[in-house]
Amino acid sequence: MILYNDETCKDAAITANSVNPNYPATNLVDSRLTRLYRTVASTTAEVVFDCGSAVSVTSAVIASHNITASATVIKIQGNATDSWGSPSVSETITYDAGVMHKRFTGGSYRYWRIQIIDATNTDGYIEIGRAWIGTYYTTPGIAPTVTSSLLTATVKTRSTGGQSYGDKRHTYYKFITNFPAVTYTQKASLETMFISLDHSTPFFIYFDSEGIDLDIYYVTIDQDELRFTLLINSDYYACGINYIEEK
Repeated sequence: MILYNDETCKDAAITANSVNPNYPATNLVDSRLTRLYRTVASTTAEVVFDCGSAVSVTSAVIASHNITASATVIKIQGNATDSWGSPSVSETITYDAGVMHKRFTGGSYRYWRIQIIDATNTDGYIEIGRAWIGTYYTTPGIAPTVTSSLLTATVKTRSTGGQSYGDKRHTYYKFITNFPAVTYTQKASLETMFISLDHSTPFFIYFDSEGIDLDIYYVTIDQDELRFTLLINSDYYACGINYIEEK
């Protein structure tokens, strides 16, 4: 299981080749997926993240977008200077109508850029709700049983006459994962991750294990305690982490 958890470019100064003032480029790092970046009458988006100094990047995620399957360029690039003729890192991100993500060797550079060219996009502009650029964490092996629950935030009320009515709201997922055999070193890594994210920082989780068809979700940790159980007569711990989908 992969956690896109360390957003090293979050505090960067962001500029773009085209920006609708009602949908600024800074919305790309807003934790709310509904806060959008949008170009103006341009189906090319070139967004530069100036981190001030070199930061490590090994992964990128693009979510809540209008990019089409006809896009000819979807790239994450990195360079020591704001010059993109031949960047030190240039990786193609595979298209997905939902969440697009890419893990790569990466590097440590001051400037990072997302480049989109989608000339036949009928909207006439590029729109992205979240661009996440940073490093990822590979968790210890999870148990083969992952619980996925679909919940509703609708508030239901029952009248004195016996009729039900509700304030219709959104639906969302919850996930329960278990780690059945965690080494002491892995325990320390999980604790570091938990301290960094706490249970309020959204991040992306990718279920990459064979046979688990859950793909990638935008979540927060749904618990305020990370509890480890030492397995008797062994050097391993067991623990579980719950996640709740963010919008």
